Amino acid sequence: MAVTSKKTSYFLDIDLELRNRFKASAAMEGKSMKAWLTEAIIAKLEDEVDGAEGLASFADTEGTMSLEAYLESWQGKSKEIA
Repeated sequence: MAVTSKKTSYFLDIDLELRNRFKASAAMEGKSMKAWLTEAIIAKLEDEVDGAEGLASFADTEGTMSLEAYLESWQGKSKEIA
């Protein structure tokens, strides 16, 4: 039995200038407008995922110290050097 993928068509209402810009960019890369747009959408989605993961990493406090603790340790080291 053959597996078929479901595809949906979308119609974009975009300015002619923008359309011409991405059409030219796609042509210079030797790609169809569909392939160019698909890559652009995937890249945008990957950026959003990377950004979300980056923000989530700020919540991980293991192995970190507060700014106050860092400044105190830094000031203590400065006094030792002087």
